Amino acid sequence: EKRDFGRVLTLAIMLCLGLFLCVGSLSYLTFGEKVEAVVLLNLPNQSPWTMLVQMLYSVAILFSMPLQLFPAVKIMEAMMFTRSGREHKSVKWQKNLFRTVTILFIALIAVFGADQLDNVVSLVGSFCLVPLSFIYPASMHLKLIANTRWMRIKDSVLIIIGVVAMVYVTYVSADTWGTSDPPIDVCVSVP
Repeated sequence: EKRDFGRVLTLAIMLCLGLFLCVGSLSYLTFGEKVEAVVLLNLPNQSPWTMLVQMLYSVAILFSMPLQLFPAVKIMEAMMFTRSGREHKSVKWQKNLFRTVTILFIALIAVFGADQLDNVVSLVGSFCLVPLSFIYPASMHLKLIANTRWMRIKDSVLIIIGVVAMVYVTYVSADTWGTSDPPIDVCVSVP
């Protein structure tokens, strides 16, 4: 039902927020300052339950990757290719090559950024989430709806806050790159 969308969306976001707060709080209460960026790395390595949870988490990430990648690839393909791959085989293969290169690029980021996961997440947040949260909505509101001076001032302040936050988080991520302890190596065999 369309009229229930706002209530369902609010409930879903509050549920996710509550779950994230509980898991984060319990992790810090349990592990203190030694909590890893991936909380699963703090669990005992030799426990079969830990291995099972880590394996299931890996499978979930593996199978969710196409779902996360599909909308972004479709948007980029729409900008890059004017013809459909159904009628033109060359366009189909160009799209396949583009998808392969995109996946390889993401894999390279994962391989080289694994030791600095917290900084990789910070960089993604600074370039993607800060503009999505502050800059884009305020820019659209400023362009489309803001018709009073007060609205334009509020939108401009939000845009400035977003740009400052984006620059600051990017600076902190670049400045702290390589200074944190490497994550626990769960692949080390115990004699």
